[in-house]
Amino acid sequence: MTIVVKRTLFGASALASALVVGLAGTAGAATIGFHKTSTSGKAEVGGTYEYHVSGSIPGSQEKLYAGSFQGAYAKDKVSGDGYEAVLALSYQDWVGGAWVSVKNKVAVVNGSKSWTFKNKKDVKAYACDRKVGTTKLLNCRAAF
Repeated sequence: MTIVVKRTLFGASALASALVVGLAGTAGAATIGFHKTSTSGKAEVGGTYEYHVSGSIPGSQEKLYAGSFQGAYAKDKVSGDGYEAVLALSYQDWVGGAWVSVKNKVAVVNGSKSWTFKNKKDVKAYACDRKVGTTKLLNCRAAF
C-alpha cells in the first residue's frame, strides 16, 4: 500500500509541475544566466538569456519566440596563445514561411554586447575557441 501511495503522490506532483512549467512557458518570459568555458578552458562565455512566446505560426500550434541576450561576453582566458574566445549560437529562424537552421553563428568575439531577437526557436549558446585569423570553431561546449 505504501508503494502505491508514493507512486500516486509522485505522479500527482509530476503532473502539477508539468502544468506549472507549461503555464509559465506561455505566460511569461524565462530568464537564464549562463557561464561556461570551452572544453580547452581557454575561452569563457557568459551573460543573461531571456526568451518568451511572441506568437504562433499561422494555422499551426507551433510557437515563435523572441528575447534577448544581455551582457553576453566572450573572454580569452589565455592571451597571446593565438586563439580567441567566441560565443557562438545555433537556432532555428522562421524566414519566408519556413524554419531555417543556423549553426555556428558567431555572436561575440573577445568582448561583450547585448541584442534582441525574434521569430526563433531552439536557441543554444556555446563557448568556443577559434584560431586568430580563421573561421573554424574549436573545443565548443554548450553554455545552456
